[in-house]
Amino acid sequence: MRHESHRIEKAVYNNILEAKQSVYREKWERLSVIHQILKDRGYPANEPTIAWSKQIYDAFEVLETDFIQRNSKLAPQFNPNAAKQFVEFLREKRSVRIWAEEQPAQCILEAIAYSMIDAARWAPTSGNRQPWRFVILSNLEDKELLKKVKENHCTSAPLLIFVGMDTRLYGAFGKSERSIYIDAGAAIMQMILLAHKCGPGVCWNHFADDLINSRNINKTIYSQFTKKLNIPEYIAPIAIVAIGYPSFIPPEPARMEIESLVIDSGKHKTLCL
Repeated sequence: MRHESHRIEKAVYNNILEAKQSVYREKWERLSVIHQILKDRGYPANEPTIAWSKQIYDAFEVLETDFIQRNSKLAPQFNPNAAKQFVEFLREKRSVRIWAEEQPAQCILEAIAYSMIDAARWAPTSGNRQPWRFVILSNLEDKELLKKVKENHCTSAPLLIFVGMDTRLYGAFGKSERSIYIDAGAAIMQMILLAHKCGPGVCWNHFADDLINSRNINKTIYSQFTKKLNIPEYIAPIAIVAIGYPSFIPPEPARMEIESLVIDSGKHKTLCL
């Protein structure tokens, strides 16, 4: 439903809705069937993505005027000078691996975790799939399930967030769909920046299939982890995000010069002064 609704809306921006009317009318008719299925299954009509999709469905014949123009906002003021301040904010973020002995109350850390998930759900995803799935690990027993797979700085963190992706939303490609990792990375970055804004230390940790399948012991541990936390098989593991109050902020790691990162196309470059 989300994917088809997104494609119909995007057709207006690409100026192809009229030219490919039969293609998008078929998607529109498919939405009608989907909405009926969701209704039969008891999904509430006011669920945000269902209500949004229904708006697109109802406005199909006049989508640009009755949905897009009606729900759009004016473009913000152009302010390139804001870039420097934001880069400084990004530069101050460190991956924390040493945690202070005294930590905020568990309820405060969990509230920040939920705010991080809130930030993640506003990240872009390919086809508007919204495939992210999370598990918050706050008690010692659950965190210790990851021992021998993840390092001590991860398992000893005051709170962990498991990040997985619902592979059913990627069709026949499933876990092999590369955009699944792009979608996850965008969400994880927003989680990290939210935590950085609030003050706790944060560190994202690799926890994808290549790591899990690299050793038999890893496979066993991950199987025990998913059973204990009721993580379905169709959820692809991506990362473990660790948060807590840091013992200290580690040194800033050097970064390569911008010129070393930009591929030289051989074209003449001009500077806007």
